[in-house]
This record gives sequence, structure tokens and C-alpha cells, in this order.
Amino acid sequence: MNLLRILLSIFLIFSLTDLAASEIQWINNITINEYNITWSYTEGFSDFDSIIYKTSIDSALGNNDSFISAWELLKADKEMRKTFKSSLENELDIRINNETSGIEFIDIDSSLSQSMIGKINNTDIIINRLNVTYRLKESIFNASKIWFLGESDSPVTLVMPAGIIVKEVNGMNNSSINTGSHTEITGFFKEISRNRGEITLHLEKNASFVAEEPWIMANNTSIGKNENLTKSVSDISSKIRNISLLFVGLIIILFVYIFKLRK
Repeated sequence: MNLLRILLSIFLIFSLTDLAASEIQWINNITINEYNITWSYTEGFSDFDSIIYKTSIDSALGNNDSFISAWELLKADKEMRKTFKSSLENELDIRINNETSGIEFIDIDSSLSQSMIGKINNTDIIINRLNVTYRLKESIFNASKIWFLGESDSPVTLVMPAGIIVKEVNGMNNSSINTGSHTEITGFFKEISRNRGEITLHLEKNASFVAEEPWIMANNTSIGKNENLTKSVSDISSKIRNISLLFVGLIIILFVYIFKLRK
């Protein structure tokens, strides 16, 4: 995702691009599961850049009174979601096996920092968060390659599902691969062109990996519970039947005894 393009389109600060970019921190955390992907963005502004950021919101989306109100923050949140969605519609930032047809964009969830509310000359650190969710039409285990588009030089962490082997990483600077129960890759988007980075992972399924099927355990547990419940009900029914027979026997004996006394 091209952060500068998004910020410019939202806040109309073309003349301040170089200055604002100097202190912006844009962090990517991407979690890949078998049938879905979550891309979490963390955007940070500090020092003078936080003033520029708030000024742009106040002037472009607010009433230009040098104060960020709650409604202006909500409006900025709405605009950010709208612009992200438009950007993804123009170019999806994920491809699997060089295709986007098997990827469905699901939702965007954003959370802009509440610390922005107040006077714009406050230099408090601003931390904004954005989560984008995708659904995969086919299992990631069938993929041989997955590609990501991001802001060049921005840090990224990629978390792969258990059972996936990452054979090769392209387009990442200072890459580090940690392998445990699952593979985790960290590094930076390598610049392909201005403000554009592209990372490609070459994948292979671990042939010895067997996915857990917790539903089987749940069914077994359920079966055990049902068997225990049936047994308990049967025991109770048997006890009630025995007590009933004993009670009826006592009544018969009582009637016979009373009948003999009357005679």
C-alpha cells in the first residue's frame, strides 16, 4: 500500500510531502492462515509531523479552527477507510501464483489515535492502526508463490501457517527467517520504484505436516458426554422403577393386612 499517495489524497498536503515523510513510521504485520490473510498497519507520527498531520485534518476535513474535535476525527477515520478501499480496488496488494482472482477483499477496520483530539500544536505521538482482511478461495497450501505490495523501506513481519515451507524470499532487505511451529519472516520492503516495494515468497507444503482436526476431538468428547448422559438417565430410570415397584408392593401388602383385620 502506497502510504504517501493515500495521505496526499486524503489530506491534500502535496507541498509538505518531503517534510512529513521524514518522521512517519509505517509498520506492516501480515498473518497468513490457510483460508484468510490479515494485514495490519501501524502508522506513527511524532514531533513536528504530528502537527502537520493534525493541521491537514483540521484544514481539509474540519473547520480550520486549530482544534481537532471528535467529529473531525471520525470524519478522518471514514476518509481513510474510503481511500484504502479505493486504492485496493485499483490495485490489490496481494497476489497468489501471480493472480488476484482467488483473493477476496473482506473488510477494513481502522482506529485513529484519540490523542489527536485537542489543539493541533500538541506534539504528542500519534499512533493509528488499520486492519485489512482477505479471504482465500483456495487453501494457501496449494500456492507456490505469494506476492505483497507495500511502502518501500517500511518494516514488515510475515507470519506463515504451520505446514508451509518458505523456500525463497525476494524483494526484502535485511530479511530474517525464524522457523518454529510456524515460519516468521521479518525485514523491510525493498524499493522497486519510488515509494513502491514488492516482496515475493516462494512456498512449498511440508509433506510430513498433518493438520490438527480439533472437531474430531470435540465430537469424541460429545459422544462421551452423550454416552455418560444416556447411562445416567438409564440408571435413574431404573432406580425410579424399582422404587415404584416397592411402593406398589407395600400398598398391596397394606390393603391385604387391612382386609384381614376387618374379617
